[in-house]
Amino acid sequence: MTVNSMVENKVKEFLSKIFLYANESAMLKSARRYGGYYINVEHLENPGIFIGRDGAVLRSLQYILNVYAHRLDKSFPVIILDINGYKAKQYEILKTIALNAALRAKRLKEPVELKPMSAAARRIVHMTLKNYPNIWTHSVGREPRRRVIVDLKK
Repeated sequence: MTVNSMVENKVKEFLSKIFLYANESAMLKSARRYGGYYINVEHLENPGIFIGRDGAVLRSLQYILNVYAHRLDKSFPVIILDINGYKAKQYEILKTIALNAALRAKRLKEPVELKPMSAAARRIVHMTLKNYPNIWTHSVGREPRRRVIVDLKK
């Protein structure tokens, strides 16, 4: 699937204006990654303001960007917005947690329950272990305490 370059340019311009209004000179790097259109914003003086607690501000900015892009082109891929590689680091951490849980489940021969996490984080765990031999995952509980169980296949 190709990315509509006109929409891509408008999205980048829109995002650049947001940072410009906040007196930040941002550098945008984009690529097809993580199953969508990934934009990493770099060289911010105060990136924490745009990430927010547990990534709340970043998720909000990403939502706004996706609404804007999909009003321009409904078929535009989902935009994954990142600030200084924050999400990429979180993704790698979650993959490590998932693999360690699988190893622990195999070693102990019992289910391993992970801490509560967001739907996006649970999805990363499920996808990481999807093809892991003799391991299956499922989610239990109710939001916001929903968590992943990593268990041996029966």
